[in-house]
Amino acid sequence: MDITAINLFFLILGIGVGYPVMIFAKNRGPIPWLMVPLVGYSIPLFTIGLHPIVVGLYLPLAVYLIYCGWIVFRNPSAINELWLNLEKKDK
Repeated sequence: MDITAINLFFLILGIGVGYPVMIFAKNRGPIPWLMVPLVGYSIPLFTIGLHPIVVGLYLPLAVYLIYCGWIVFRNPSAINELWLNLEKKDK
């Protein structure tokens, strides 16, 4: 697949659509809100393939997952604080 201007436009369009979904999932908590878009995005991924819009949908969520993993790797007690904060929000 060649990198053309239309492919870059579609990638940026996919990122633009995926970013608000990532912000919504980040504000709600990682599980299940982060897994729902990933499962939802798998439908066009397996039907359309690696179209730039589909790849752009995944990029913000992937970056957020890498960021969460890096925080847990640097400070393993951070995941405990995250779960405690989520428990306090539910009450």
